[in-house]
Amino acid sequence: MAQPAARQRELDAMRAELDVLRSKVYAAKVAYLNGTLFENRALTYEDLRAFASDYIQKTYAYQKAVYGKIKVRISVAKLLRQR
Repeated sequence: MAQPAARQRELDAMRAELDVLRSKVYAAKVAYLNGTLFENRALTYEDLRAFASDYIQKTYAYQKAVYGKIKVRISVAKLLRQR
């Protein structure tokens, strides 16, 4: 019984990290579009793309952990176009 509880805690931690990364990507996108500083520096498109790529990799890892395979594919362009 301990194994499923440990797995659930691991999934919850992954989900919490995804929520943080999603917020970070959105904040970085807004800062980039408005030309403001993000984490005390001006962002380039490459920086924004790196944030989005990191989020996508973590999303794929979460999907593999939950479903055993990647069910929803995300591209950087689609992620940055959202909201």
